[in-house]
Amino acid sequence: MKSPWIFYSRTTGYTRLFIDLIILFLIAPLASLSPFLELLISFFFFITLLLGVNTLSLAPKIIGGLRVIATISFTADVAVIPGSPFLTELLSLISYVFGFFFVFSTIMAIGFRISHEERVNGDVIRGGICVYFLLGILWFLMYQIIVFFAPTAFSMPEEFTTSSLFYFSFTTLTTLGYGDITPTNSFAMALTNAEALVGQIYPAIVIAKLVSLYKAD
Repeated sequence: MKSPWIFYSRTTGYTRLFIDLIILFLIAPLASLSPFLELLISFFFFITLLLGVNTLSLAPKIIGGLRVIATISFTADVAVIPGSPFLTELLSLISYVFGFFFVFSTIMAIGFRISHEERVNGDVIRGGICVYFLLGILWFLMYQIIVFFAPTAFSMPEEFTTSSLFYFSFTTLTTLGYGDITPTNSFAMALTNAEALVGQIYPAIVIAKLVSLYKAD
């Protein structure tokens, strides 16, 4: 009997996921403009998660489980309980936690797959870049979880909202560090340092190795 965790051999490209992640990266700042745009971007993020599932060569049971996690994350993110801000925030926490596990699983699965490819072509390199984008999203979700338990974990200008942590995550991942948002507790500081290290090491080792092994289609 085959293990449900084994990778099945099938050809699935990363181009659609790559394009969706770029679009998500560009439109995410618009979420702070209106609740309607925030809902649309949440839905687009949900579609991006499902596209991530479609790139994975996993057993059907695992794929189904990941789709359930993505659905729970999206539902909890957009749900609003009238007259109960705390419960609404709690649902947001559930969304971030499930989103974290989903994105982490996707990163591990894509990383395992591209590291075992016999031939590195343009699609494999796009898969490696997808992992880099997903790392920024993964840390964003971790920052949101931290803020739920410690609202003052980050110091930021008054006009910024917690959605600005998406921007903070990618400026940290790319080690720009503008200084407009800064971590103020030890756990947030440790995570920020870890993201900066990953942001330096991953392109220098993983992406560089893939490019060096590149063979045109």
